[in-house]
Parts: sequence; C-alpha cells; structure tokens
Amino acid sequence: MQYLLTADQMKQVDIHTSEYFLLSSPVLMERAALAVCEEIEQRFSSKSRVCIVCGNGNNGGDGYALGRILLERGYQVDLFRAKNSSHCSEGNQLQTAILSRLQIPVRTDFPQNEYDIIVDAILGTGFHKKEKPDIYDEWIQYLNQMNGYKIAIDISSGLDSDHGAVFYEAFLADLTVTFAFLKRGHLLHEGKKYSGTVVCKNIGISQKGFGEHYPEAYTFEKSDVAMLLPKRDVDGHKGTFQKAGIIAGNKQIGGCAVLAAKACMRMGVGYTKVVTDDANKDAVLFHLPEALIYSNSSDYMNALSDCSCIAVGPGIGTNQGAHELLATILQSASCRLVIDADAINLIAGSNELKGMLKDYAKHNDVIMTPHKKEFERFVGSSLPIDYVDLHQVERDVAKEYGIYLVCKDSATRVYTPDEKLYINSSGNHGMGTAGSGDVLTGMLAGLLAQKIPTQTAAALGVFIHGLCGDYVKDKSNAYSLNASDLIEALKYVLQGDYENEQL
Repeated sequence: MQYLLTADQMKQVDIHTSEYFLLSSPVLMERAALAVCEEIEQRFSSKSRVCIVCGNGNNGGDGYALGRILLERGYQVDLFRAKNSSHCSEGNQLQTAILSRLQIPVRTDFPQNEYDIIVDAILGTGFHKKEKPDIYDEWIQYLNQMNGYKIAIDISSGLDSDHGAVFYEAFLADLTVTFAFLKRGHLLHEGKKYSGTVVCKNIGISQKGFGEHYPEAYTFEKSDVAMLLPKRDVDGHKGTFQKAGIIAGNKQIGGCAVLAAKACMRMGVGYTKVVTDDANKDAVLFHLPEALIYSNSSDYMNALSDCSCIAVGPGIGTNQGAHELLATILQSASCRLVIDADAINLIAGSNELKGMLKDYAKHNDVIMTPHKKEFERFVGSSLPIDYVDLHQVERDVAKEYGIYLVCKDSATRVYTPDEKLYINSSGNHGMGTAGSGDVLTGMLAGLLAQKIPTQTAAALGVFIHGLCGDYVKDKSNAYSLNASDLIEALKYVLQGDYENEQL
C-alpha cells in the first residue's frame, strides 16, 4: 500500500522531518537531486545533453542541485531560471549561491540548443489554481514543444498535486521522479497523462513524518494482492468458501449475467447463484455449468437466503418489474450488497428506493459502482467540472448514504462512509469496453462474499480488475481487449504471474 498525499500534507511531513528528526532541508534537497540523478544515469550516458529549467521555490532548488551533480559526473548541462525574482525560497537561494561559487552559469533566455533530456523543476507541488496564464505557462509550453526525453521533478509543473487538474499549461513528462510518497495528482484525472511513468524515491522521509495524522488517501501495489486476498483454509470446502448471488440480465440483455457470474466464481467463492430471466438460463448454463441458476420470476429470495453477498443490477432493466425486484432485495435481504448499472438507475429515479438504500446500509455493507452518467442520475444533476467540487460531491454521497462508493473512471475512486479514499493506480484505456463493469461487479461480489472487510474488498476488487486489464494489454493490445479477457486474466493475476504468456 502507498499513501497518497496532498501538497499541504507533504509540506507538513517535510517540516516534521526537518524539525523533529533533524534532517535539514538542504540535506533532503541534496538527496532529492541525487535520486533524480540516479534515474537519469540508469537511462542515459554521461555524454547526454541536459536542459534543466528551474523556478524560484524548492522545486527549482532541486533542479539547481541536480544540474551541479550531473556536471560533476560529466553530463553537458545548461541551467535556466524561468523567472527572475527576489522572492526565492531559502533552499533555492542556497543552491544558486553554491552554483555562483562554482562559477556555474544560470541562464534566463529560452533554450535554443538541442538536448537529449529536458528537466522540469519549475513549480513542483506548490502549484495551485490561478486566474490567468503567466510566464511559467510560456516556459512550459516552450518545453513541451522541444524534442527530448522529458523528466518532471516531483510533479509536472502546471499540474495540481491534489486533484490532477490542469488550468492552462502543464509539463508533459515521460518520467516523473517524486519523493517519499506519491501525490494524489499523479493518479487523478489529467495527472496520468502529464506524469508519464512515476517513480517514487526514498530520500529519508518516512511514515514517521506523519506524526499522529496519517493521510486518508491510499493506493495499492501488486505486492499487496496476495496479502489481502481472502485466506484459504486447507481443510475448506465449497460451503466454507461462502455463497454469492448475482442478479443480472433481462430478456433482451443476457451476457451481463454470464460475465458477472463468471468473474465472481473466479474470485474463489464456493457457490455462485445466478438469478436471471428465463431467456438467459440456457446461455448461463452453457458458459457456467458450475453455477446454480434461478429464474427471476421464481422465489429467488429463498434461493439467495444463504448468500453472504448479492450483486444486483447489470442488465435487469428499469421497468416496474425490475423496480419491484430491487425493492424486494432491499426489504428482504440481510447480507452485503453490490449495486450496479440498472439498479443504480432505478434508485436514482425513486425517492422510495433511496430511502430503502439508506435504511439497508445502516445494518449491512453496500458497495455502489456508478460510472459518470449513472452518478449524475443518482445525484440528479450534472457533475461539477471543478475537480475539488466533484470529489466533495462523491465524498458527501458516500457519507450521506453510508455506502462504499466506487466512482468508475480512468482513476477509479473508492469512498468510504468514514471518508477514507482509495485511488486506483491500475488499468488502462483498453478497459473502456462493454461488459467491463459487469466483470467488476462480479469480482466485488466474489470478494465480499468471502467476508473480508468491505473497504478492502472494494479497493482490492477495483485494483485487481485494473491489473487484469494491464495484463491483457501487455500480452496482447488495448484495441482488442474485451470483458471476457479480463476474466481469463484472473487466473494469472491472482497467483501473481504477471509475465505468463498463455493468455
């Protein structure tokens, strides 16, 4: 697990590390520069030409220190100051004083030469929303048009480190070298595009720097999967590995029931019970002979009474019959729920169902998994364009309804009722395909049924879903990826075999 910090949180950790653990700012700055230097040396020879553009804060100080170190190691380095100012940070002033003593020039014109490496050390995490463009935007635009491998120190200049927003110009990095902890903006919204590959380097700042105030946001790493998956009892059997129910598919749409149920079964649950329209029963039986299949016109609640989790929504429709089905679940079930797709749309259009959802969530854990349009219907209005406001709306819904809210996006966010936040770091654009959400619903149901903590199940399910997408993309390509591929990839991803060639 990696904590994800805001700019203010990172600033407080820096201060606490310097004041309490006596690691001074100049020492941390030197370590940061050495960390970036290490990444450059792994990729480029000392014959490389390097352009480093620095701002007036500590990010610029990192850049000046990097330039000095690279010069010492034989690189051809040109240093530039993006803006002349008497208001520079102490660390920045110290680094420019060192350069002056060493007679290393710092230029103020725009670079005219050709470079192999272009380093952005202009703004860093101190950047926030501004009302109009300035000289820094001119520099960023100029650097983006230059040829060369582009490296951002800590975070791309012009990218908001809290929410991943770009207001005017942002440095388009191939590589971002950040320090101690990832920032939320590296993952959110435009952050993925502008950050490129993100490498997090240890410079002596640890979790001890949090003091008593740990960040509420986090993400997972591949190494977390094996540790967080439900434990398997060597004496276990299909009964001890629990039962999950999948309510999906109507007469017109049946594939979603197959996808959700198959994904659920692949997560290790002992039984999967599928409730679907009669028209789909043969198809489900053909693709999933292991599943127990029930008609949505039968006494399905009796069949699902021993399930520890029920997922409802994919392809059930939004007619009166679907409304009654969902109301029955919310009134009669007493297990964990995953609510997706048409079930979200039904709740969105009914104050009665919204009230039932709130009541149900007081006694049972609920995961709801809307994409953008479904969430707009649920809140009853267009979503805010400003990411700060958007995240507040998402957080408020999770808290108001007492649910675990999975906001599906290129960087899916999972909000908990107690305001914890998981931001997903896996997945790719190839997963933007029909049925991908149905697979996620099944994965979540399979995990929840095995009675691991709901917060863990929600975040882990999203992460594994993305890992499957990355696996398929790496073994094949993003264009050809379909939802069934994600299920097939589970057998490799869950055993930690990310290199298997047999997909």
